[in-house]
Amino acid sequence: MTPQQIVGLSVRLFSIWLFIYAFQINGYINALNQQPGAEPISIQYLIVGFVAVVAILLWFFPMLVAHKLIPKTQYQNTLNVPTQEAVHVACVILALWLFVVKVLPAVAYYLPLLIIISRQHQSTLDYEQFHFMKIAPFVIEFVVASILIFRSRTISNYLLALEKNSSIE
Repeated sequence: MTPQQIVGLSVRLFSIWLFIYAFQINGYINALNQQPGAEPISIQYLIVGFVAVVAILLWFFPMLVAHKLIPKTQYQNTLNVPTQEAVHVACVILALWLFVVKVLPAVAYYLPLLIIISRQHQSTLDYEQFHFMKIAPFVIEFVVASILIFRSRTISNYLLALEKNSSIE
């Protein structure tokens, strides 16, 4: 793989995260709109749409970004890392980052809260902290990180197949 291809792969992985983040933004804005006395944010879908479009553009044009960030080199200038293993490792690193930055803080917040609620023998539905809109991003992040870790081989095969198809055309 050339340095540009590695950056291009990283851009594609970033686009996956950005697309998921667009849905989180939507959830955050919905939660803000439902606060008592809050003025509804009227450009909610414009913001979410913009982030999603940027993610889609990064997905379809990763090498354009890579060539802007890394000066062009010849194909002889390669890094001797097996492509399949590099993509596999990148998926796992992205998943671990997602766990550390997003999932663990949510677990650190909700687990003690759940313990306190259960010791008081009350329903979790009575607490505002357990509304679906507040827990949904955590669950989605957990699922995505789990898929990235446990299906990283399948994802890397898919990403490399896309790369081969786009380089043939």
